[in-house]
Amino acid sequence: MSSLRPRGISPDDDFSPLTDPSRWDELIEGIRPAAILVVIASSMGKNLRAHCAPEDIWQETLAQAWGARGDYQWRGSAAFRAWIFEIARNRIRDAARNMKTEKRGAGRAAVRFSELESGLSSALSKLLPPDSVTPSRLLMHAERAAAMRKALAALPPELEPIVRMHLFEDLTMEVIAKRLGIGVSMAWRRFRKGAAIYSRNLDDWSRGRDGFA
Repeated sequence: MSSLRPRGISPDDDFSPLTDPSRWDELIEGIRPAAILVVIASSMGKNLRAHCAPEDIWQETLAQAWGARGDYQWRGSAAFRAWIFEIARNRIRDAARNMKTEKRGAGRAAVRFSELESGLSSALSKLLPPDSVTPSRLLMHAERAAAMRKALAALPPELEPIVRMHLFEDLTMEVIAKRLGIGVSMAWRRFRKGAAIYSRNLDDWSRGRDGFA
């Protein structure tokens, strides 16, 4: 499935300590930002996505991770990606609370991804290494994530969660099977079928075709 899951950093790569700004970009790019954006979007819910974009959550996740990097103990790329997911989930919960507060007329308005080019995200950018979060880079990740979400959304409903959880969230098939209440062999069969359709869908979208399987 290497064509479906773009190559990231090697599990054996050592990024400890995380305090070197010159390697931060390499590390973040290596944990597949577009795929993480897909997971963030799927975790937000329709109402929250109408309030802020997955890219907003991603920016805040990166800022929090960079700020906490000195306390993080490197345990490999898989553990680091899991840590990033944990931060993102916390940011999603905070965003949901902020949304409710804003609706009551209190609290601060969130900086929107659509406002990046106007410089309204400058305060957040200062919390990260120089040039690590730019509108063009975020847009590139967002476009890739949009293609992935479109390809996933076209899957039959019994196949989509398995493909998403295994390819994007890195969950084992044993964990997925338990969550879905099915056998591991059934989960693998559904994954193989779904991954083949997803790959075809993604290729079709990338080539500008309108129809998905």
